[in-house]
Amino acid sequence: MYNHFKNIVIITKAQNKDALSLALQIEAWLMARNLKSWTLDNQVQSTIIDIGSLKPDLILVLGGDGTILSVARKITTSDVPFLGVNLGQVGFLAEISPVNWQEQLEIILGGTYRISERLVLSFKVIRQGKVFKEGQAINDLVVHRGGLARLINLDLTLGSQKFGHLRADGIIFATPTGSTAYSVSAGGPLVYPELDAFVVTPICPFLQNFRPLVLPGRERARIYIQDIDPEIMLTVDGQAGYSLNFGDVVEIEKSEKRFKLISPENVDFVQKLVERKFLNRG
Repeated sequence: MYNHFKNIVIITKAQNKDALSLALQIEAWLMARNLKSWTLDNQVQSTIIDIGSLKPDLILVLGGDGTILSVARKITTSDVPFLGVNLGQVGFLAEISPVNWQEQLEIILGGTYRISERLVLSFKVIRQGKVFKEGQAINDLVVHRGGLARLINLDLTLGSQKFGHLRADGIIFATPTGSTAYSVSAGGPLVYPELDAFVVTPICPFLQNFRPLVLPGRERARIYIQDIDPEIMLTVDGQAGYSLNFGDVVEIEKSEKRFKLISPENVDFVQKLVERKFLNRG
């Protein structure tokens, strides 16, 4: 009956008693169905979660959307799909309810589900000609000022084209997955999650007619930091931050990695937008 997923890694929200308690229940439930499982804690200090030796075919994340984003960044493989049990608030990524998880998990393990493959952004911070930081973002990359409200100065190239100079509170590069997060709050568009594209959204541009852009995934963007300001930051998925210096270049492009997310077969993107009040059908 359960031919789709037989080795399941359960990853819980960091040091969360409710998530751990639920993980133990799920472990027992899976064991009764002759399925193997291992439970790991998403430790805040860790930058990598090594699951290679376990060889899972499913990663079950117990937490909110933030936990899924954190775990997805830390796991290097793109072959294993993710499934989330929502212990958070919004639940755009975590599709399973903690109330009736047995029923929903039974359906998915029985083979009734869909896999959504999502674009991931990779970034490099180049300082004095060398790579200073690099990584990946599932939701978004934001260049902004971390302290007092003051405009920052950036030069921007998109593909081979010099886009020009930007004075603004910052700039957001969002994946389709992240288009419903910070980007939409800054006036960016909602993007169907499986499109091979990313969104560039300025944050309060000053005296400039800079509209949000949706660009094909093949494009590469570069941000040139033009301010001598110790508080300019690059923030990754709203969870990790790096200080940027005058002269730094942030390179952003599509990663070779894909984010695979499992959802129940009857879940529809537009339906989710309506339920979470991003759209009003009238």
